[in-house]
Amino acid sequence: MDISQLESITENTAKEILSLSKQLGYENDFGPLLRRLQEIIPLKDHAIFVAKVNGKIVGWLHCLICLRVESPLFVEVTGLVVDENVRGQEIGKKLIETSKVWSQNHGVSIIRIRCNVVRTESHKFYQALGFSCNKEQKVFEISL
Repeated sequence: MDISQLESITENTAKEILSLSKQLGYENDFGPLLRRLQEIIPLKDHAIFVAKVNGKIVGWLHCLICLRVESPLFVEVTGLVVDENVRGQEIGKKLIETSKVWSQNHGVSIIRIRCNVVRTESHKFYQALGFSCNKEQKVFEISL
């Protein structure tokens, strides 16, 4: 398995990321997803890592540095997906480890992950990696 940071995006890579995202129920349209990837990849305070086996993407992680008025600087893992056919092979763990190194290289010593309350298996996964739950919250949204 090889983990690398995306430095550019092809339509094929975007399609693989889209396919993996759908496994977790994230319904995206290809065009907008491709445009978001094109916008995110050049940002220095964001990173998208992909895990590949035999040239095929089997996992991805998106993280970003968060600068907030009320909190010390932290990195947030905003997305992590591992192909359901290869889960349990430490791919997610290696993606998290890669994000830890990236965070430290950017001078950040805190990583946060938000996780839907219904994803109890994910909660166990993160706790097994040393994360602790320090807050539960509701997310409010309005369409404009």
